[in-house]
Amino acid sequence: MNRRLGTRRGRAPFVAAAACAVLVLSACSGDTDPDSAGDDKPDEVGECQAAEPEGSFEFSDARGKEIELDTVPTTVVAQNSVAASLWDAGYQVDGIFGELGDDPASVYQRGSVDLSKVTTIGSTWGEFDIDEYAQMTPDLLLDFVFDGALWYVPSKQEKKIEKRAPILGVNGQPDTVDEAIEMFVDLAGRLGADTTCNEALADAKDDYDEALGEVVEEAKGLKVLIASGTETTLYVVNPVTLPETKTLTEAGIEVMGADPADPLVFKEYSWEEAGQFADADVILIDGRNSEAVLAKMGTIDTWANLPAVKAGQVGTWYAGAPYSYAAYADILDELADVLENAEPLG
Repeated sequence: MNRRLGTRRGRAPFVAAAACAVLVLSACSGDTDPDSAGDDKPDEVGECQAAEPEGSFEFSDARGKEIELDTVPTTVVAQNSVAASLWDAGYQVDGIFGELGDDPASVYQRGSVDLSKVTTIGSTWGEFDIDEYAQMTPDLLLDFVFDGALWYVPSKQEKKIEKRAPILGVNGQPDTVDEAIEMFVDLAGRLGADTTCNEALADAKDDYDEALGEVVEEAKGLKVLIASGTETTLYVVNPVTLPETKTLTEAGIEVMGADPADPLVFKEYSWEEAGQFADADVILIDGRNSEAVLAKMGTIDTWANLPAVKAGQVGTWYAGAPYSYAAYADILDELADVLENAEPLG
């Protein structure tokens, strides 16, 4: 997967992006002595994190469960995308599980997380080492929730895992990317991070706003299809179910998809049915798809003959990417490049 990150502003890839997000951005941009600027800036995300947060911790999770702890949790384990979102918001988790391989799809999902600084509980779907988890004496476990169910916590182990520490289900389907990012900044603050400490994150927010503005500028009324696939099935994203699709819609892009009344994220189609999406001007393909699946898609006539595919107007949907200003500044920057080079095909 070739990513053209930072082509407009020369930023580094988001896996090495800024360390902690800001909730009150103006606090990072006040009057500063230019001769001393940068002298006291933290170099690591951990320096933004409160050493010993005080008080209780209360949170109503995405399943309606009330998490109530007498003290702020100090040993936190999280699914990879959740961990990466918090990391960019200034909070370092202690343990991580999920997609943690060295393949490009896993790398972008864990974002800026330094695996040498965390305990790995599982490295792919379905893996969760309960013994390793128990040895950490965790205070809290974090995972996304989709359609009322935890995403990466193995359902067969959920009860055993929850005996060790409360599980907080984070909403995986907030309204927009902005809302999703703000949700993680808020959670990081509740866990003890100083969410106003790092001027670099004010820059990340600026980059995000600029990149989103470029997407709006390049939208041109284009119709976009967001899809995933296996060797036997085409999956099309329902545009009302995910923050990124709502954000694109608000940017002026028509996101094609299944019946909005369907609550599921994906609608399944046979490859023979792919031709019904011939109106798509741009197609964004799931970044988690393997090279084998992508190669197979190229041999399927109904897919290969779609106008957007034939015109090379195809980009990447970074499913499961961290919801952070740093990550999405790069994602939107790349999307703006795709849109800039695309034309309506209808």
